[in-house]
Amino acid sequence: MSHATSDENSNKDSNGTVKPPRSPLLPTIVINGDVVLLVQQNGEVYIDFLVDDVYLAGHSGQDKNLNKKPPKSPNFDAKITSTYHTDCSYDTGQNKLPPVRPQRRIPKVHRRRKDIADDVKDYLDNNRQYLEEYVMSSIPVDELENWLVKKTCKMMYDENGRSQAVSSKEKFMNILSSLNGVTNEIQVVREIALAVSDSLQANGLKVYKIFPDHPCYIQYFVMDKNRELTHLVRADPDDTKYVLKAAKKRTILQLSRMSDPELFNTAKNILTSKELELNYILYHPILNSSGKTIYVIELWRSTHFDEQDEEMCSNFLIWNSLLLRYCNLYLDKTREYNMSGVLLDVVKSIFEYIESFDLVIKRIIEYAQKLVNADRASLFLIDHAKSELVSPLFDLKYEPGQERNIERSCNEIRMPLDRGIAGHVAGSGETMNIPDAYSDHRFNRDVDELTGYKTVSILCMPLKLEGKIIGVVQMVNKRNNTKFDHEDEVAFETFATFFGLALHHAKLYDKVMRKEQKYKVALEVLSYHNTCKDDEVQKMLNDNEGISIDMNDFYIDPYMFDDFQKCKAVLSMFDDLFDLSNFDRLSMVKFILTVRKNYRNVPYHNFDHGWSVAHAMYVIIKNDQERRFNYKMRLALFVASLCHDLDHRGYTNKYLNQTSSPLAAMYTTSPLEHHHFNITVKILQQDGHYIFSHLSSEEYHDILKYIKHCILATDLSVFFPNLKKMQTILGNGDRCSFDWQEANNSKLAMAISMTAADLSASTKPWDIQNKTVKVIFEEFYEQGDKERAAGKLPEPMMDRNRPEERPVCQVGFLEEICVPCYKILCKILPNTKPMYEMVDKNLSIWKSLKNRVQNEESQMANDDTLAAISDSELDSTDFDDINDVQTAHDPVHDPKGTLTPGESKIKKAFESMRSDSSWDDESVKNIKVSEILKVIPQEELADEEGVVTPLKMY
Repeated sequence: MSHATSDENSNKDSNGTVKPPRSPLLPTIVINGDVVLLVQQNGEVYIDFLVDDVYLAGHSGQDKNLNKKPPKSPNFDAKITSTYHTDCSYDTGQNKLPPVRPQRRIPKVHRRRKDIADDVKDYLDNNRQYLEEYVMSSIPVDELENWLVKKTCKMMYDENGRSQAVSSKEKFMNILSSLNGVTNEIQVVREIALAVSDSLQANGLKVYKIFPDHPCYIQYFVMDKNRELTHLVRADPDDTKYVLKAAKKRTILQLSRMSDPELFNTAKNILTSKELELNYILYHPILNSSGKTIYVIELWRSTHFDEQDEEMCSNFLIWNSLLLRYCNLYLDKTREYNMSGVLLDVVKSIFEYIESFDLVIKRIIEYAQKLVNADRASLFLIDHAKSELVSPLFDLKYEPGQERNIERSCNEIRMPLDRGIAGHVAGSGETMNIPDAYSDHRFNRDVDELTGYKTVSILCMPLKLEGKIIGVVQMVNKRNNTKFDHEDEVAFETFATFFGLALHHAKLYDKVMRKEQKYKVALEVLSYHNTCKDDEVQKMLNDNEGISIDMNDFYIDPYMFDDFQKCKAVLSMFDDLFDLSNFDRLSMVKFILTVRKNYRNVPYHNFDHGWSVAHAMYVIIKNDQERRFNYKMRLALFVASLCHDLDHRGYTNKYLNQTSSPLAAMYTTSPLEHHHFNITVKILQQDGHYIFSHLSSEEYHDILKYIKHCILATDLSVFFPNLKKMQTILGNGDRCSFDWQEANNSKLAMAISMTAADLSASTKPWDIQNKTVKVIFEEFYEQGDKERAAGKLPEPMMDRNRPEERPVCQVGFLEEICVPCYKILCKILPNTKPMYEMVDKNLSIWKSLKNRVQNEESQMANDDTLAAISDSELDSTDFDDINDVQTAHDPVHDPKGTLTPGESKIKKAFESMRSDSSWDDESVKNIKVSEILKVIPQEELADEEGVVTPLKMY
């Protein structure tokens, strides 16, 4: 495509408007005073704008919308096109024109940019919110900062009007570089004040500290010859009226000698480089993040502060406030980071050296020294018993360039609680920062005299735990000949909290470790006394005589065996069920004998009961011809039955919970049963007692879970939910529809079987059952005695003074627990029917005894004596309504001797008194037990177990 060019002057009309180029080969049009070209490209006509000797691609001529961008093409860039277009044809819609090389250059055409800029400026002035949103969302922070620097520098000129942007920028950068090594706010303020003073060439300088919450209280910094801000002094209110004015207005304020001569004449503490007459003052405020003035820099000069100085100072006002704010943020974050690192090191030390209480404390004090840069540190613990401070002495000395040398004094230092700085802090609970120890009357020099160390500055802080002061930690002599400042106090106060926790937990861990060692020693002693003896094991191994009694008998009498025979019987039953040749015989013998030894000598829950339950489970498993339980289940059931009451204390779970027993604190539910299982595991873990060595770890794990399940099932509170589940599964029909292949059903059957074995005393013939009830109630009475001694009223069945409740309790126990249990067991294991039949017969006897008691109570309602059933009457079965009990015996002529001599004598005495006509019935009824005891010796009242039987009226 060709372009026709012409001279600029020839293309202007009389009004100065640019005319379109004249070329018969180059169609041109004018839009709003701008020259455009019609360009044809690939059959499309586009519009090009001629601006600054370049073409800007315009819009297609076929689409009348001029705002639409042209499509991109390989030969035409939508951004910028060159001045010359070759091989282009033009199409106005009628004729196609051949490409023509331009003969001359098209003149430059300038758009009306000033008008556009004015429009944009007006728009931004009227839409500041849009401008702010655009800047905030589109302008990077770095670019925005550059703009601010440029604007600041642009406003500064020298006397000749020459820009000082470079020097001002350097001044500002010098301020930033001077802040690299600052460590606190005072140093930041000092560097800012010196920078402003040097920039304005001030002859004098003074820095005031303003307290926004207390505007009348103003302090100023004393500056030494090195222009260091040493300390704060309260300013005279008469000298601070202009300081307050500048602080209130938050702007630059200039003052001359002529305006207030008295102020200049009374100027104090103004540091000048030479003797000059100071005639002008400039107040430069520094603001905090809330926009309140917190510092005012007072600049003194002999010459006048001109507008350029004030303008420069005004610019520095914003920057200095920002510098102070962000420097403080940086310092705070740095301190937090350092504090986090120190606290993390403290926590690491607690876990790393927790085994040594001394080492933990030493490490923590070491980190405290590092935190506040102290030369030495000491820890004083409070001995409340003697009202003394005790230093072990944890005295850490730091040698620069060397590793910390942790020293411990050979002599323990003790001093009264009310002496010294540490004593004052321990008594008051307040932190003390003493810059000069010897000038403080509370300082105790005895420690220095004892240790030979010179104390200068002290930072002492209490260690508190739960509001109680447990010790005092003391930092001595900050290094580099400086004093402990407020930042050290804040940092050390935060650290002291962790120090107290670390001290507490270190002491607690030390105490626990000592307790653990005592526990291990006690466990060794208990293990020695609760483990079978070698001679017992050897005796069992050498005994080759078998058990002549058939153990497969539901009604066997457990009282017919002694302890040794019981252990032999367990070994025989185990061999019959699981083939002892598969086990290590020595381990099995040790296990059985140790289990016997770990049963306590309590009236009922002793080894006799454990053996009876194990025998009952043996009979249940033995008579299960179909082997509904698998091998691991059977093994777990038998072992759990033998061990189910190990270390039983003779008290119920309810009593343990009420008395806050340690067992109840260890377990939330079934504390006794959990304890029995744990003792079982401990026995299995003892050397030479592991009876499952022939099994794999997976098999042992499964058996252990079954044992735990079985032992926990002996808690009667668990029985009732199990019973309800079993009744739901079985339904109301007579036929059993129990799926043994279901895992949950098998575990439920194991639980019911354990309860049945545990309560098997109720399935024994009457004489055995009655004898067992005696020892059960004796154990109940012992618990009731303890409850009464503690001021609580025991339950009726545990009240020794209410023996008439025994038949009532037994009837309720059999009806509500035993009968339903054996009825369900009989359905799932039909061969256990003898247990169900015998418990039903015993229930009938107890009901008869209950009716007799109730009848006698109704007849004696107005009598002083209380109707009761004696133990010998419980032995009697000559009731009119029970004639079919095969185990009934005459209590007087008892062939098995179930009555004690004392009981028989009392029985005969009462019978003779009733048969004697000289005694009327009313007299017999009123005979009291105390009168009988006077006649009969006490030793004759004891039964064969050595238990004294309480006597009641027959």
